[in-house]
Amino acid sequence: MRRLTWSQLRFRRARALALLAGMLVAVTAFTVLTAASRTSQLRTIGAVTAHFRTAYDILVRPRGSRTALESQTGTVQPNFLSGIYGGITMAQYREIQQIPGVQVAAPIAMVGYMMPSVPLTFALPTAAATGHGRQLYRVTTTWVSAGGSVRIPQAPSYVYITSNPLVGHGAYEQLPDGSKVNVCDGYGLSTTYPPFSAAMQSSLWCSSRVTGMFGDGSWGALNARRPGFAITWSFPMLVAAIDPAAEAKLDGLNRAVISGHYLSEHEGPSFEGAPGGESTFPVLAADSSGVGEYAAVRVQRLPNPGRPPELDPTGMQADAAAAGGTVDEFKITAGQAYQQLLSLLTGSGYRNYDNSSNAYWNVGPTTYRRGRGGGLVAVTVRNSKSIWSLSVPGLSGPPMDEAATAYRVIREHENTNQSQVQAIPVPGAVGEFDPGKVRAFDPLSEVPLGPYRPTAAAPANAASRRALGGHDLLPSLNLGGYVSQPVQLITTLSDLPFIENSAVFTGELHAADPISVIRVRVAGVSGPNALSLARIKEVAQLIAVRTHLAVDIVTGSSPAPVTVNLPAGAFGQPSLLLTEGWVKKGVAVAILSAVDKKSVVLFTLILVVCALFVANSATAAVRSRRQELGVLACLGWTRPRIYATVLGELALLGLAAGVAGGALSLPLAAALQLRVLPGRAILAVPAAVALAVAAGSVPAWLASRADPVAAIRPPVLDVRRARHLGGVTGLAVVNVLRTPGRSLVGAVSLAVGVAALTMLTAVTLAFRGAIVGSLLGNVVAVQVRDADYVAVTATVALGVLAVADVLFLNIRERAAELAAIRAFGWPESALGRLVVTEGAVIGLAGSLAGAAAGLAAAAEFAGQFPARLLVAAIAAALAGVVITVAAALLPAQLLRRLPTAQLLAEE
Repeated sequence: MRRLTWSQLRFRRARALALLAGMLVAVTAFTVLTAASRTSQLRTIGAVTAHFRTAYDILVRPRGSRTALESQTGTVQPNFLSGIYGGITMAQYREIQQIPGVQVAAPIAMVGYMMPSVPLTFALPTAAATGHGRQLYRVTTTWVSAGGSVRIPQAPSYVYITSNPLVGHGAYEQLPDGSKVNVCDGYGLSTTYPPFSAAMQSSLWCSSRVTGMFGDGSWGALNARRPGFAITWSFPMLVAAIDPAAEAKLDGLNRAVISGHYLSEHEGPSFEGAPGGESTFPVLAADSSGVGEYAAVRVQRLPNPGRPPELDPTGMQADAAAAGGTVDEFKITAGQAYQQLLSLLTGSGYRNYDNSSNAYWNVGPTTYRRGRGGGLVAVTVRNSKSIWSLSVPGLSGPPMDEAATAYRVIREHENTNQSQVQAIPVPGAVGEFDPGKVRAFDPLSEVPLGPYRPTAAAPANAASRRALGGHDLLPSLNLGGYVSQPVQLITTLSDLPFIENSAVFTGELHAADPISVIRVRVAGVSGPNALSLARIKEVAQLIAVRTHLAVDIVTGSSPAPVTVNLPAGAFGQPSLLLTEGWVKKGVAVAILSAVDKKSVVLFTLILVVCALFVANSATAAVRSRRQELGVLACLGWTRPRIYATVLGELALLGLAAGVAGGALSLPLAAALQLRVLPGRAILAVPAAVALAVAAGSVPAWLASRADPVAAIRPPVLDVRRARHLGGVTGLAVVNVLRTPGRSLVGAVSLAVGVAALTMLTAVTLAFRGAIVGSLLGNVVAVQVRDADYVAVTATVALGVLAVADVLFLNIRERAAELAAIRAFGWPESALGRLVVTEGAVIGLAGSLAGAAAGLAAAAEFAGQFPARLLVAAIAAALAGVVITVAAALLPAQLLRRLPTAQLLAEE
């Protein structure tokens, strides 16, 4: 038996070499591809581990604060603090601090927006101070935001200059004859401007070249030699309270202080005056506002007013409406106004201009609806005019921006301290901090800290980029705007009772439960390992059980781009398509789970396709020796002996293939930048033998069970099954069905490769969307793509070679039949088309089955069935058919070499 085995390998070298080549490819591919799969897995685990830790592990919010959209999408909105003003008690905070495993618990208590106003003064041209007689100037201001697309005009202001003295605080002009004319006090221009309830009064700046501004000498930097006007900025400033020690541990806020000193929990307010005076509570002020807005100012000189008797309201209306010549134009940025405000925060000058004690405001969250394409559309709201109890908008009340489109409900806490018993809270800066110096965390696992930076809303299409001037949508002075301002004033939890004082302010105040959120970092977390995940989960469960608050685990999260549409709004606001980075929870765990599944599936598919390839090659070798094995059976060879002979040949070929494949895998893996250990290469030898024996068991068993008489009889189609065929396609289908087992092996081999291709393509898309849809998912998808696609490409190649081998074997077995067809006059092109069509039929069946299986596996990874997965499956199926048809061209060329005359003579 050994001599027969050796003689078969020696004298039937063509088939032995073909089988050896197939096994060599399979063994080498298996060794290299498993290394590729392991390499991609290790890279993914390394990437996830490197970006696993977020700024905090657990986000605790009041019950009911998690939106339905967050629950549906498994995300946390970047402006999660919006609309949460209290809801967590100090007792609950202390309870969380005492939970075992809590390393840091950092609370934030959102207070609301105070509205201080600051005037920025500007001098008129020199001619105004050095001229003679009366002069009148008109000042028009337009408030510009959203990259220049939103422009809100303010009612004009006027500057009146005279050479006569002004008396009565500027209300009267004293004429040379000693009489007085009511000029400034009688200036009655006004216009209504929605949504404000009060008329929008135009301001009049009166200056005398003798007695100065308003007849009082100077006003700010303006005087008789430098007459001018002021542009008043009503600047919303968001106030929040923290635990200074906890915040320093969490994000290093104390190291971001650039002037003054850091907050102390024991630094309380200072009181001035008798009861009913002011309480200055300490704040840490941001050194920049984060507001992207400017005021465009134009100054025009109007015709000189007439005689003093004409300076009545009616006459002044006519003078103000006259055409004028522009003498100056300039811009004032929000940054300039904010710096002026900061300079006042540390001195008594702030109290001279401050209106924040009259009221403060809260704003609610943005709500969304689903658009036609399934995207998010921000819902606009209309706020009541009654929320602005302050006086003239744009002058000493709310900013002009409050007339723009709003997306948030605004609530006012009005000062009703009529008895003046309680002290009025006024912020006083003890230091400034730079938000950019707050500890920077990994951008791939970044979670919003809450107070320090505005939500990044980037343009998502070309039209939005043009509308925003190529920049992100920044906050404006509009409290109800889409992008909220960051916190500009930070105080301490101990100072909250002086601000949220029901004896001073109206509305729902949270003195009993002032904290909005608590960010928790868990001790002993080292990476995405089972122990660390268990520690975080245990702490989160304890917090939920002991406090009954809403708890979200954000460790292993990553920003996920979410597209939001802002419909066109007032004052030129265009329709904007924006992208925001919402926090996708559980990204790291999802990636590791997916990559583990992917590695197992790819490993299994590689093993299956290699086994099928060897089985198909072994079947071909056995069938080519069908008559020889039949003769041996007729000579008395037993079935076990025939079985052992065939299996021994395959085992010997497997041994040779294992040695050669293991040696070849080392340089090949090095060329592909993969790591194959020598031990793994050595394991290829027993693996190859085992694979050959396992894959060849069925063909060997079939060979031993064959009927000797049937084995030596040429295969002839049963007459009862004969039927008329309609052409090349019909004959090709019949030929495929004549050998169902062999065709099935080829189709299944190709199906495995196409399934792997479909799954990997779909999973790559899912990493970018359905599975993770996050920055970390995108990075991981890029890292694993090369190694996995090398594996899948080889798997598809093995499947295609299996189909080609089926076609080769079919041609050899039907050589006489094909020769007869040629003799009947079929052209070479028709015969070639017949073989290619057979390959296309097998390829189509295998590709469709593989695409369906790969699609099901990818949908299992993604947890859903987005349209992009179907597109990937269709593309993979088409690729499988095209490649198979191309591979069938090679067997078709074998037809030209068939010796027609010899085959017909033998037949």
